[in-house]
Amino acid sequence: MAKILVVEDDIQLQEIYCDTLRAEGYEVEAVDDGEKALNKMIKGGYDLVLLDIILPRINGLEVMEQLKGLPPPQNPNKCVIFLTNLDKGEEIERGLKLGNGYLIKSQITPGDLVREVNLYLSNSHPQQQNNSSH
Repeated sequence: MAKILVVEDDIQLQEIYCDTLRAEGYEVEAVDDGEKALNKMIKGGYDLVLLDIILPRINGLEVMEQLKGLPPPQNPNKCVIFLTNLDKGEEIERGLKLGNGYLIKSQITPGDLVREVNLYLSNSHPQQQNNSSH
């Protein structure tokens, strides 16, 4: 069973994402700020991280930049997808450089999220593919 970390500071959205993914059989953990996300991601072991950008303490882009400067965890996170409402070209471009994908919250339903998660997970087997063209 795939292990997913949901990083979302809007508690209602966090619950929707977590409930939707758990209903699909995924093991889901959630945190509500960038510092907690960074600490969890440093430990590693996630098949997929859904990472918001606008977060308390440290934003999602900074979380990824800090992780890039650290040695990878013993059990690396396989795939990081930004899930945000920021839809400007600069943020999307920066997000795709730092992560494996970029989804805009206002443009996806819970069903779309499940399809995207399944798609990313099917592409992130042990030989990690950096597929940012979704």
